[in-house]
Amino acid sequence: MDAATFDASIERWLRRQPDYPGSSYHIQVKLWSSEVETADLAAADLAGWVIIDWQQRGRGLSAKRALPAAANPPGVARALAAVQAGLLHVQIQVVMAPDADWSEAYQQNSLAPDLMPILDAGHAVALNIAAERNHGDWRIARAHQPLDEENLNDF
Repeated sequence: MDAATFDASIERWLRRQPDYPGSSYHIQVKLWSSEVETADLAAADLAGWVIIDWQQRGRGLSAKRALPAAANPPGVARALAAVQAGLLHVQIQVVMAPDADWSEAYQQNSLAPDLMPILDAGHAVALNIAAERNHGDWRIARAHQPLDEENLNDF
């Protein structure tokens, strides 16, 4: 599938969640260190994203802010098009919660939200996606909502 189709599948999941109009979502992406260097991510100049280095656990990107779900369609696959790698394995986590919960996620010097207060508030829903991009063609290996390990088949 192409990047627009991939992003549309995330948007469909967001729209199916309760309280969709009054919620915001955050996306975090983990990449394999063997495929992408921090310098590659910096060169891609991904506006709206912060580079994260988890050392042995990989590199990644975090959205700088949670976005209102109803007004901002996901664009993670389109953003990753700027990362120049023939083969790209990704782990994507989408966290959606009511807008009121997000104020606890930001400190004055935050580069990205702290997701622990969001998850601890008990209102969040999450989506985990394991996917790979091979020369622009996306394939979703697995999509599920944590704690429920059941695969979502509409991706």
